[in-house]
Amino acid sequence: MSAQPVDHGQLLAALADPTRRQLLSLLNQRPRSASALANNVDISRQAIAKHLTALEAVALVQGQRSGREVVFDVMPAGLQPLGDWVGATTAAWERRLDRIETALNETAPNQR
Repeated sequence: MSAQPVDHGQLLAALADPTRRQLLSLLNQRPRSASALANNVDISRQAIAKHLTALEAVALVQGQRSGREVVFDVMPAGLQPLGDWVGATTAAWERRLDRIETALNETAPNQR
């Protein structure tokens, strides 16, 4: 299976939902089936299935068949595109702020 590039907007949209973040938190503790997740959240199993599908679509969770159940686990690498984007954006702003500081120091070195 080849890795599909993840759209940052889709990833952020998936993480924007508080129920999905709650499911991720539970799965961070240990892999669980949808039934086990249903015991910890106050929504239907059908709703849990829809949330898990959305999380799978952006590679944040992966389901593995275990007997009659599918056990879901967190895929930490799914956050990497977002981490890369945040890192690149932070670096770009730091460079801009450094240039502003340099320009200010060159313009008024004795006024500080």
